[in-house]
Amino acid sequence: MTFFFSFFLLPLMLILCPPSTPGSAWSCPSECVCRQDGQVNCSGRALHSVPRILDPSIQVLLLDHNHMDFLPPGAFTLLSRLLSLELQANGLQRIHVHAFWGLRVLKSLDLSANTLQALEPGTFQPLQALHTLSLAGNRLMRLEPTWLGPLPLLQSLNLQDNLLSSMGSGVLDRLPALLVLNLHGNPWVCDCTISSLCRWLHRHTHLVPGAESLLCVSPDRLTLRPMAAITEASFNYCAQPLTPWDLVVITMLGPVSFLASLAGCFIFGSLITTFQARRKNRSVWCHQGLEAHPSSAVLEEGFGGCKR
Repeated sequence: MTFFFSFFLLPLMLILCPPSTPGSAWSCPSECVCRQDGQVNCSGRALHSVPRILDPSIQVLLLDHNHMDFLPPGAFTLLSRLLSLELQANGLQRIHVHAFWGLRVLKSLDLSANTLQALEPGTFQPLQALHTLSLAGNRLMRLEPTWLGPLPLLQSLNLQDNLLSSMGSGVLDRLPALLVLNLHGNPWVCDCTISSLCRWLHRHTHLVPGAESLLCVSPDRLTLRPMAAITEASFNYCAQPLTPWDLVVITMLGPVSFLASLAGCFIFGSLITTFQARRKNRSVWCHQGLEAHPSSAVLEEGFGGCKR
């Protein structure tokens, strides 16, 4: 899909809608208000998609408070000089992984007050110049490293008022320039999945406004305890990551145990069968002895032979 978009769809769009040149005329979409300073305001116009006829030289695009529940691939491909993009309060539910393709110089992106529950890995990969990202007020329940980064220049990340209970290990390590991180309004579950975030908070408390008021909602032993106050010892019970050798042992243990059980059953069955056969042979021998010596009185048959 990436190959197709890069080598077929993008060139086709550039041919059909070539970049503006000095003196070229671009009409402002009827739903928007265009200013001479490079701002296009399409806020609150009940739009269901991104206007396609836009001046590629614009720097600020306001698309907030519309009805765009999905951003398709290449939605902003022609806007190569865009610096700020506002998409808050649109009811966005899904963003295609190539929706932001071409926004190489974008510095600010606002996706707040939408209904995003997850992000596709690599969605923000084209935004290598991004400084500010807001995902506040969505429905994100977790965050994985591939959803955000790496974003080498990101300075401000707003994740407040989501449904975040955990954060994947290494998410914040992929944001080396981060200066402000908002985490309030999330139901943090302080188990093993949150250990990397707690360690990060210990080292970077000054980057999180109100870090001391971030509280755990579970488990019971840590309920209402500040996340920044949780020590490393609280996670001593967490299992260490499995090594490749551990995985091999676990994978082989089941089949080996099954085969060993079969072998044990076979050996035990063979011993029982052999014992019964020997006992039967001994009984036959005793009866043959009686017939051969009728004057002898056989009083008892035992494991040691025939007794008179």
